[in-house]
Amino acid sequence: MEQYRTDAEIYAVLKREIIDLTIRPGSLLSENPLCSRFAAPRSMIRVVLQKLQENGLVKIVPYKGTTVTRLNRRIVDELIYERTAVEARILRDFAPQCTPEQRALIRRRVEAYAALAATEEPDYNRLYEADRTLHGTWFAAMDKMYLWSTLQNAHADYSRFRMLDTITSGGLAEVIADHRSLLDAIERCDLAAFEPLVEKHLYGGIRRLGSKLTEEYADYFEPEK
Repeated sequence: MEQYRTDAEIYAVLKREIIDLTIRPGSLLSENPLCSRFAAPRSMIRVVLQKLQENGLVKIVPYKGTTVTRLNRRIVDELIYERTAVEARILRDFAPQCTPEQRALIRRRVEAYAALAATEEPDYNRLYEADRTLHGTWFAAMDKMYLWSTLQNAHADYSRFRMLDTITSGGLAEVIADHRSLLDAIERCDLAAFEPLVEKHLYGGIRRLGSKLTEEYADYFEPEK
């Protein structure tokens, strides 16, 4: 049994497992099993669960227990809409001043993602981080890392939706092609290409998952009102 000395360590483990869908949306998180798993007192586990609730990952109902929140499809759609608008603008500003060194860095990151995807059993957490690193390149170059952080941490629903797409849709080849198209547009400084390319890329998960969102993975989402 691993020893976790602080509530922050336990929180990090549970957050990762909720984001990468190891712990499914709608799952019950009971205090006693968590105390046993982490060899932690109940008071520490309650602090962790409270923090998870503050970040939208669980819902605590007094006398009923703690459940992992389900995804809200409307929020996912709005966040993709927001990110599409912002990222396309960032790329239009970035491309005309992109240096050869920055183009080389983007090329390496595009190929690093492709290499991870090509392994026999891809590590989806590493793929997720490689994608974040790549997209963060142009935000960093434009000194917009607060904005990038805000987009990344906007809502747990979006992070989990992206992970669901990465794990289940079989769309890694399409994602790689999208990355290479973005790199090509940057190298050609094709400002008109960015909005359609970003829109295609970011809405790809909804297109790839298709009917699975309302069938196979319906219980991952809140019922639509």
